[in-house]
Amino acid sequence: MLNERSALDKFLRFLSSLRCGLLLLALLGTAVILGTLILQKPMAQPGQIEQVYAPQTIRLLNALGLFDVFHAPWFILLLGLLGANITLASIDRFPQVWRLFARPHYGADAVFMRGLPFRREIPLGRRTPAEAMTVARGRLEGLGYHPRADVLRQGTLYIEKHRLARLAPYIVHASLLLIFAGAIVDGTRGYRGFISLRPGMRADAVEPMTMSAAPRPLGFTLRCDAAGVDTYADGSPRQYWTRLGVEENGREVARKQIFVNDPLTYKGVRFFQASYDSTGVPRELLVDAAWLAKGAEMRRQLALAPGVPAALDEQGTTVELADFIPDYALDGNRLVSRSDEPRNPALRLAVARPGLPPASAWILAKSPELTPPNDTGISFRFVSVEMEYATGLQVAYEPGQWLIWLGCLTLTGGLMMALYLSHVRIWGIVGVDAKGQPALLLGGQPSKYREAFERKFNEVADQLEAALTSDTARETAA
Repeated sequence: MLNERSALDKFLRFLSSLRCGLLLLALLGTAVILGTLILQKPMAQPGQIEQVYAPQTIRLLNALGLFDVFHAPWFILLLGLLGANITLASIDRFPQVWRLFARPHYGADAVFMRGLPFRREIPLGRRTPAEAMTVARGRLEGLGYHPRADVLRQGTLYIEKHRLARLAPYIVHASLLLIFAGAIVDGTRGYRGFISLRPGMRADAVEPMTMSAAPRPLGFTLRCDAAGVDTYADGSPRQYWTRLGVEENGREVARKQIFVNDPLTYKGVRFFQASYDSTGVPRELLVDAAWLAKGAEMRRQLALAPGVPAALDEQGTTVELADFIPDYALDGNRLVSRSDEPRNPALRLAVARPGLPPASAWILAKSPELTPPNDTGISFRFVSVEMEYATGLQVAYEPGQWLIWLGCLTLTGGLMMALYLSHVRIWGIVGVDAKGQPALLLGGQPSKYREAFERKFNEVADQLEAALTSDTARETAA
């Protein structure tokens, strides 16, 4: 039992030590650098990680949690340990500081005054102790210092400023704990994801931007009413937009048109406009068809949509879009698409005639010099295509953000107090100087910035000495 208690004490002493704090800070700093250098899944475009890293590297980095560092369990553990280090270190040192803050030392005597780092002995001249204290109090109030009346009645001049500065380090510690708590809440309960919607579509779950993560239910239904892009006069995109609606229990509860930096927020879940891209699927495709019927050339323009056959003639011949490659390129003996934009379309049409076997024809829109396979007996020419576009929404649920913002505001205040404020105290009593003559014994002590305090202390002492040795001041006091 004693050995277990001793081991626990050693562990707690190490956890509260400066060495442990520096070690944890170094580990967190390394993790942040890795999270900056390695492409993070929440910020990557779909398929971007697979393009950048080799499969073996992806497996290794994914196993180490380096594709989502700031949500990784080991990163959250480091935050918790650093928070425990700060808490234990504060608990160890805080009681003494709190006693100094809550019950400062007001009274003073000659022995106490001799122990202060800054001292002055100001002769009283012909003044009585009561007159000297009255004159000193008046001059101090004229300089903006207000001695405590209850302490003055006990024969001591006591002034202080910025007592709250004693707590500045602990305010900084508390703010860091708030930030860590918010980060831990975000890491354990929050998520980032992506939703791709076409107008008229609905979604009730989000695909998290973490490797091998299951879809997260939203708890409501998101509806896309419309989406588009506003362009400049030269046709370049100016801004993307999406009109969204939120449905819950069968009724609409929210609606908003969002832009890139103007999200929709509902129940803490934010939906940002992230992209507006082609899906690679055509909405409508126009082709010209020409064929011979009873010795006469026939022509017709067909409007095709995926999965919908179009009538070609009165004999029941139909044409259907069987395959569409928006941006084709040759890869050996097969066609592949380089993108979802219709930069170089290739399409295959299926032709069905009553009583005849099925036939098909390929069309290479931008390669008219080529003769792709066509066993239909019909000449087809590509005219135009209107693509299906989908809006890409980045989804963020960060329940710890208010803690992080509160921590940042508190940290700013604590740092300003720690950097710019010093707890200064000055005592004054009537006693005797080194020559045995009556004198006002003045002493002061700062918490930091000793050089600046020394200048201010000497200025105050000079003002008091001038007041006590001035006949005019004596007559005025009388």
